[in-house]
Amino acid sequence: MKSFTIYLAADSTVQTFQKTEEPQMGWGQKLYENFVGSETCEIYHPDTTSFEQVTRYDLPGISIDNRAMAGRSSRSFRDEGRLDDIEKVIKPGDFMFVQFAHNDANKGKEERYIPVEKYGESLQTYVDVCKKHGAQCVLVTAIAMRNCEENPEGIFTYSFPEYREAMIRFAKEENLPLLDLGKRSTEYCQKLGKEGSKEIFLWVKPGEYPQSSHRDGKEDNAHLKEKGAAAFAGLLADLIREYDADERLRPIQEKLKGQREE
Repeated sequence: MKSFTIYLAADSTVQTFQKTEEPQMGWGQKLYENFVGSETCEIYHPDTTSFEQVTRYDLPGISIDNRAMAGRSSRSFRDEGRLDDIEKVIKPGDFMFVQFAHNDANKGKEERYIPVEKYGESLQTYVDVCKKHGAQCVLVTAIAMRNCEENPEGIFTYSFPEYREAMIRFAKEENLPLLDLGKRSTEYCQKLGKEGSKEIFLWVKPGEYPQSSHRDGKEDNAHLKEKGAAAFAGLLADLIREYDADERLRPIQEKLKGQREE
C-alpha cells in the first residue's frame, strides 16, 4: 500500500508548539508516538505551506501533517485560507481529521463564532474538500476542558456539549467516521480527579520554565502540557483501533502500534 497523510485541521488543543512555549502541547504534537516506526520519525516544517506553525511527522508509510492553529474555529480556519492550503496538497487515500468547537462557541469574537445550528454547514466545507480529492474526512469531538471546579463534587462534564451533539448528528447524516474524543477524554479526566487533572492541563508554577513564555506561571483549564497531549493522543489512537463501523479507518489501524486484532 502506498503511503498516505493524515491532515489535522483544528485549534490550539491539537497544535504543535515551539520550545519557547513549553510545556504547552497539543495532542497533534504527540500523535505520531502511537505509530509503528515512531522512534525514527522525521519531524519538520514542510515547504508546501506558508503557515509557520505547520509541522509534519513522517513515519513508515504514513505522515501526520499538523495544520492546527490556536484560536481558530471551523470558520476562521477556513476564512484565513488554511483549508485551501490543505486542499492544495491533499490527495486520494489521505485523511483529514477535523476537531473544532472551542472557538466556534465564542460569541464574543465574530470572526470565530459559528451558531450551533450552522455548525454542520461549516463542517461540510471540510467534507467537500475531502470528497473532491478522494480523501476521507474524520470528525473528532472537542477534547475535555478541566471544568470540574465549575460543577458539584468536582464532576467533569462534556465541553461544548451542544457542538459535540451537533457533530455527532452531522456525522450520522453524512455517513462520516466519528471519533468521540470529547467523551473519552472527559472520562479520563474524571478518573484523574480534580487535583490529578492539573498534571495534564497547563498548570505551571512561576519559574518552573524560566525560558518559556509561561515563565510567570499559568493556571489554564483548556490547554494541555506534554503529559496531557500524550495522554489524549493515546486516547485518540485507542478510538481509531476500536473503530469497527466499516473499513474506512483500516489503513490507519494497520499503522498503529498494537494493531487491532480481528
